[in-house]
Amino acid sequence: MQKSALKQIVGIAPLPEKVMDRIDLVRYADANHILGQMASVDTAGVSDRLNDIFRNALLRAGHDHTMLQFEMNRLEHALSGTGIEPVVLKGGAYVAQGKRAAGGRRVSDLDILVTEGELDEVEARLKQAGWSPDEATDNEYDQAYYREHMHELPPLRHAKRGTIIDVHHRLLPKTARSNVDVALMQQSATRVAGTLVKTFDDVDMFIHSAVHAFADGAIDTPARSLVELYMLYSELSFNDTSRLQIRAKAVGASKPVSTALWAIDEFFSADGAPALLNKTLTEKPHFILRWAITSKTFERRLAPLAKALLYIRSHYLRMPLRLLVPHLARKAIAWRPSVQKPVELPFP
Repeated sequence: MQKSALKQIVGIAPLPEKVMDRIDLVRYADANHILGQMASVDTAGVSDRLNDIFRNALLRAGHDHTMLQFEMNRLEHALSGTGIEPVVLKGGAYVAQGKRAAGGRRVSDLDILVTEGELDEVEARLKQAGWSPDEATDNEYDQAYYREHMHELPPLRHAKRGTIIDVHHRLLPKTARSNVDVALMQQSATRVAGTLVKTFDDVDMFIHSAVHAFADGAIDTPARSLVELYMLYSELSFNDTSRLQIRAKAVGASKPVSTALWAIDEFFSADGAPALLNKTLTEKPHFILRWAITSKTFERRLAPLAKALLYIRSHYLRMPLRLLVPHLARKAIAWRPSVQKPVELPFP
């Protein structure tokens, strides 16, 4: 896939003129879970068949958003009277605040953040409201592992609706090599109008997205993460960008924010990102990391190697070797391959 693909998907470059190139781009967006974001951009002049595909993507995303809003309402009901004000994270926050990053975004679960001292009451209330441990992690090892080492409770699935809620008390695992001052970010969270839940402010929302992409996981869906970061960045005001570096340093997220700014400049040529990056508090990401992100994002020839490097890096960042080696060994023994047949889009 060409490097211009992400620009075309977010609407800052025109769609390919050749039919097969356009089909490849749509298939790439669908495979990387950003077809809805592509559809949410002004796509005037596309064919009727492609317009049908875009409309279907927006309908699916709209269904997800309706589900998410209902789950937030049920969350409020479950925590009513406790005085606990959870911070909704990621997709839930984008939908709740009507962010550009919500446009066409698929959402599969609800992520919330509470203080560590509130965990027991929140978990008990959610269980009373019908959530229970998800089958995949409802075993002695995973339950203990999450509670001792991770930044969240084991996932909870609703018995009737099947929806999952992830209850966080940190943004990175307890064993992570870096730490983000989540309490400082919670202090600046703002209430969603007409609700009892909160979200991070725009700057912290961008910082959290950068942390999630570059300091936590293996960047499993890099194209989606990059599109999300660009859309969040594009809505930052001049005042927001002016205080981004100071805020990133204050909460301990300088490195992932630097990587995010490099990516926004590299893949979207976004205004202001190079200047911010040049003034940022840490150096550019290492060239191997830059290569791995680029190779995995655009499915280059050595993408499997890039994927492996990012996977190893993510686990290195998340826990020390004394925990990492036995954990990966156990997961490798328990792993079973899954076979998923790709959905064929109805192209002519």
